[in-house]
Amino acid sequence: MQQPASSSPPPAPTATEEVSRPDPGLARGKWEAPSWAFWVALAVVVAGVGLYVAYRMGMFRFKKAPP
Repeated sequence: MQQPASSSPPPAPTATEEVSRPDPGLARGKWEAPSWAFWVALAVVVAGVGLYVAYRMGMFRFKKAPP
């Protein structure tokens, strides 16, 4: 008895390139930054928002001294 012909294509050749991927985490991308830089940026944003809220509440307005 005769076996049916296989219609699947031959396997692809092996890749010749070697790809190295960076370790997962925050230090990835075009401009890498240490983790403490994100905490400093967060502190600057929180301080800025706090100062803005204090200014809007009128905490930086001083009464003028009478002449």
